[in-house]
Amino acid sequence: MRQANLYAELVAMYGGADPRLADPPTHLYAATLRTRPIPRRRPLLEAWFLPMTVGQPLPTIPIWLSETLRIELRLETSYEETCRVLGIG
Repeated sequence: MRQANLYAELVAMYGGADPRLADPPTHLYAATLRTRPIPRRRPLLEAWFLPMTVGQPLPTIPIWLSETLRIELRLETSYEETCRVLGIG
């Protein structure tokens, strides 16, 4: 089975580091990224990386709709509702 961590690969590609990444990086995670403009400089890349564990509740992650507007995506609630609608679980 192939396993990868795209977030870890992106961080490495841009020469960055994230202390939340384990060694080796986890293959089960949620991540969201956004850029934030900074006057007269390169945009800042902000990241939310949340490792996940089988059997534990899924996290809530921010989803940015604009520079100042975000929603909180409750993955556990979404998962439970999907299971209810599909009649599984």
